[in-house]
Order: sequence, then structure tokens, then C-alpha cells
Amino acid sequence: MKLHRLLFPAAATVGAGVAVSYAVRLHACKVPVMDVVACVLALFATVTTAVHHLVESATATTHRCRVDGCDFRVRIRTSDPGESRRWQEAAASHPAHTLTPRP
Repeated sequence: MKLHRLLFPAAATVGAGVAVSYAVRLHACKVPVMDVVACVLALFATVTTAVHHLVESATATTHRCRVDGCDFRVRIRTSDPGESRRWQEAAASHPAHTLTPRP
């Protein structure tokens, strides 16, 4: 639970570090201020989102449908064993199977 509270601040810190690093480099090359601001904001948002997504993917549990070719899945975080089991059963018995063709 503590990891969840620290996740966004940690991701934002990494994003800010990358953005500031690039801002210094662009400023040294005499890039106009508005272009630097646009690049810095884009880098901050992208890196923050990427770090957040990677940490969530690493700490999540994924349950998939057992039917061959069905791509349905459920990804959950911070659940007890009973809730995880319920989601596993729901993924196994969902009514709408979206089948992907096999080569």
C-alpha cells in the first residue's frame, strides 16, 4: 500500500529530472523559450506516465480467459486472495469471448 502512495511522486521526480536535463541542453543551443517549454512539458508527461505504467505493470496481477484464442484479461492491484480468486473466475467464465484468428 505504501508503494502505491509513493508511485506518482517518484514517477514525477524522474520525469522532472529528465525534463530539466533536456531544458538545460536546449537552452545551451539557443532554442526559443516557447519551444523549450513545449519540449519540457512533453518530456515530463511522457516519462512520468511511462514510469508509472511500468511500476504498475510490474506489481499487478493479470487473469486471462482460458478459452483458446480469447484475448480477454483482467489486471488488478492490491487485492486480497479472495478477491483475486473471484476475478480469476470472472475472467474464466465471461460471456463475450473475443477470439483472435490464429495463423
